[in-house]
Parts: sequence; C-alpha cells; structure tokens
Amino acid sequence: MFKTFTLFLTLIFIYSCSNNHESNMAKLDQTFGCKDPHKNLSKRKMRDCMAKQRAGGESMFDLNDDFNKLFRQDSTVVYQNSVNPYLWNAGLEVTKTYPLKIADNQGGFIETEWIRDSSDMDQRCLIKIQITSRELITTGVKSSFLCETKQGDEWIADNVDYIKEENQITLKILDIAGNLSKTPL
Repeated sequence: MFKTFTLFLTLIFIYSCSNNHESNMAKLDQTFGCKDPHKNLSKRKMRDCMAKQRAGGESMFDLNDDFNKLFRQDSTVVYQNSVNPYLWNAGLEVTKTYPLKIADNQGGFIETEWIRDSSDMDQRCLIKIQITSRELITTGVKSSFLCETKQGDEWIADNVDYIKEENQITLKILDIAGNLSKTPL
C-alpha cells in the first residue's frame, strides 16, 4: 500500500513539473521565437520554425491531431518556402496599411480589399502582388493596380492602365526586400 501511495505521489509531482515546464517553454517561445537559446533545434527544425514564424504563426495547412492520427504516420507539418521570403515580407510591408483579402505565402499572392478614398466614394481600387521567384531578383515580383468606378448601383472596371503606380509598388517591394536581405530573417 505504501509503495502504491509513493508511486502515486511521484506521478503527481512529475505531472505538475511537466505542466510548469510546458508553460515556461511557451513563455520563452513568445519572447525569443525560433531563436530561443534554451532550445537546441536541428537545422531542419530551425528552418521549419523560421518558415512558420515568417508565415505569421499558424499555417493555414496545419492539420488537426485527429486527422493526423487517421491519415498520416506522424503529425509533422512541413513549412516550405515556394517564394523568396524577402520579397514576400516586403510585399506584406507595402500593403500593411490596407486590409488584406488574400495573403497566400505558399503561392506568393497578396491581394488587398477594395480601397476607397474618402474624397471620391465612387471609385475604388485594389492592389495585387504576385511573388514569382524563390530568388531575390528584380523579375521575381509583379504588381497590378485595378480600379472601378460606380455607375448607378454597379461597379464598372475603368480600363485604365496604372503602369506608373504598378511600377512604384514593384520598386518599393524590391527596395524593401533588398534592405531585408542585408539583415537575418
């Protein structure tokens, strides 16, 4: 009986310590992110952690545990960079003042919601950015600027080429990406 009681107390102690450890590790993760000095991550795990961090936290492709148990051998989620991270982060930086409709880091596509100027409520525009390369090259990003005007109750494309605005967006992204490449992610 004494052995059972001792074993029970030991298990409770170990369980309570593990909860404190997990809580402390979560706090360190929030403080340090992937560069937590208390973690000893392999190169692959560090790369995966950095990709997840660049993606803004959770991947939209994370699968829940029940699905993993049923259909996969393990629950490892791989974060793959299919686009250049400097161009991607620069695209997010350029569009940070606008509400985003789409931000797909796997496909490298960013699209804002419709943007309206308070002085002209009969016109709206949106910005589309496509990151097309894994390398940091000038042809690795394409920007488009689309506008519509309101006629009655309908929005009609204005069919204007906004080449100057598109070039300004692309150049701003390239400038920011160049600066980001000089600092570690």
